[in-house]
Amino acid sequence: MAFITREDGERFVIPSYREVLSTKQKAMLKKDILTLSQNYGDYITLQQKTPTQYEVAFSPDTGYLLGETVWHHFKRPPDMIYCEAIAGTSEAIMVIVKAGSVYLDGSFPVESIPEELIIFLTQENNFEIYLYGDVPISQEPEEGKFCFEPSSLKSFTVLEESVFQSLPLLKQYRLQLVEPVLKAHGIGVFPIKQLAMVGVMIAIAWMGLSYLMKPKAEVVTVEVAPPENPYKIYNETLSSPAPDMQIKQVLAAIDALFTMPGWEAKAIDYVNDTITAAVFSGGSKTETLFEWANRNGAIVEIRKEGLFVIMKTAVQARPVPAEIYPLRSVIGSFIDRLSNVYPGNHIQITDLSKKGVYSQAEISIGFVGLSPAILSLVSDQFHALPIRLKNMTLTVTNGSLSGSIIVEVLGS
Repeated sequence: MAFITREDGERFVIPSYREVLSTKQKAMLKKDILTLSQNYGDYITLQQKTPTQYEVAFSPDTGYLLGETVWHHFKRPPDMIYCEAIAGTSEAIMVIVKAGSVYLDGSFPVESIPEELIIFLTQENNFEIYLYGDVPISQEPEEGKFCFEPSSLKSFTVLEESVFQSLPLLKQYRLQLVEPVLKAHGIGVFPIKQLAMVGVMIAIAWMGLSYLMKPKAEVVTVEVAPPENPYKIYNETLSSPAPDMQIKQVLAAIDALFTMPGWEAKAIDYVNDTITAAVFSGGSKTETLFEWANRNGAIVEIRKEGLFVIMKTAVQARPVPAEIYPLRSVIGSFIDRLSNVYPGNHIQITDLSKKGVYSQAEISIGFVGLSPAILSLVSDQFHALPIRLKNMTLTVTNGSLSGSIIVEVLGS
């Protein structure tokens, strides 16, 4: 739903896109806003955060921003969760603010709310929480409800009255057509047409003079580069090999390493399709190791740290993705999948950043004492998700594997 209509008929809009634009030139800012509005809607709000930064929200619908209006009502805390049950329905309004920006706002089925919140269990938070009605969030552990750790809460308030029905209608959060908003902020009001006419007249005079002065006019061909696809880097990143197939290649290489006669692999790294294994002798000679490497398509390197076996993998790249999914949904889906084969808290989000039209998170999955068969099941949980494998670090102890897998998760 792109908007929620209140009992008095006022619309509160969930923007299709938010972006913080940085620029020192207002002409470039206007160009960027007009370009984005073609994809995300003709109605915008524009808030100046710093002298060179503007926060813009885009929507195909007019109305008032839901998330920012709710946030303003609660005095704009840096981290906030507001959830209000919608009377007579099985849905609830939810607004999440992280680090002083609206992270999520909208109307959600009540049963899906814990799924939207699960990502925050792996982060450090200081939430002010405001609830109204029967929603699946509780301050103390309760069956069927989501509960934060006490360390993640700054305050927890159960409201006696609906906030949504009495939200103020704030002018700065009213979505309007692009041009009036830009003019209200003094963006794009410079007399460009008049300057263009003067420029044309000067150009005509110059061309006439050049024609009289030269026997032949020079023809200048100007090549205009096509507009760059804003999803180019997103597509290139996910055109990499599928992580589940890469991990299976690593496990196949580990099986081969177990066959080294008189030698044992202790530490294994995988990055850029290359497996590097530190190997130690159990009493066998290096000649035996070199012979094994030749039979298995591997290379033995002698470094100051010791002997290393190098093995290359070859996994076919994936096709360019046809869709982009919400980042929080991708992470939540992977967490749920992983819990089916490897229960416990094994995931840590190490980085979360905005990359233009998409977002990216870096995740570390730790594991201890897994058999190759269980690690193969873990790899299956990456199947068909927009995830890129960065590297793996493994140690081998009596045939079991411990270490970590670092991946990048991409989404809107």
